[in-house]
Amino acid sequence: MSVEGQQQVRRRRPNLRAVEVQRVERITPRLVCVTVAGATLDGFTAPGPAQHIKVFFPSDGQQHTTLPIAGPEGPEFPPDQPRPISRTYTPRRWRPEERELDIEFVLHGDGLGSRWAGRARQGDILVLAGPGGRYEIDADADWYLLAGDHAALPAMGTILEALPASTQVRAFIDVEEDADVCALPTSASVELTWLHGAMGDAPPATRLEEAIRAADLPRDGRIGAWVACEASMMRSIRRYLLDELRLAPANVHTQGYWKQGAANHPDHDFGDDS
Repeated sequence: MSVEGQQQVRRRRPNLRAVEVQRVERITPRLVCVTVAGATLDGFTAPGPAQHIKVFFPSDGQQHTTLPIAGPEGPEFPPDQPRPISRTYTPRRWRPEERELDIEFVLHGDGLGSRWAGRARQGDILVLAGPGGRYEIDADADWYLLAGDHAALPAMGTILEALPASTQVRAFIDVEEDADVCALPTSASVELTWLHGAMGDAPPATRLEEAIRAADLPRDGRIGAWVACEASMMRSIRRYLLDELRLAPANVHTQGYWKQGAANHPDHDFGDDS
């Protein structure tokens, strides 16, 4: 095909929505639920398990997030102002009647989202786009393995709520301390292990993998696995699931939510190179 005959595939412009903070609830010392609302949420699709949204925060030197303006193809950020910095989060709960969306932020270190969520107040304005990236639940799976660190807690919560009541689940969540344990409603049959120093001498960086390796996991039946944590640890766990447990690659979803030493790790790191 000639260059003239080729059609350029344009990336779909994200639907930017300016929303207002309605409530801020501290669920645990390191987990904050920020409820936002606004007329711009009209048409927001009900988020599925482990979907993501982009949240835009003020750039360095800005007190407030740059708001989108009307453009020829929909809302866009003003070209003459600094573009806000985005991070990826899980939409936790959506109430269409009230046009309210809950977003859970994990407070860890001096991250951009952590700083904002730690001081968020009613009336603050936030800009978001999405959702996208739904995780497809295998309703025919005989059992599921779910594993994640603190950053994956909101996404894992949405998966647990979506699993059928007939599903057997082994779940492992690595958090800082006992105070970080929180309720995770589900109708599935779940054996949940919270890791917060429970692995004896295992260092925090390897605690999640050590727990999975030490568990007496079923080897028969249709198996689904979802793992999200630090990128290097995710790859190590993925290799164990594929090479040693011999799980089918199509049934194993792994994702590096963050990477030690990296300020803005990409949200599409699925460990396919491991």
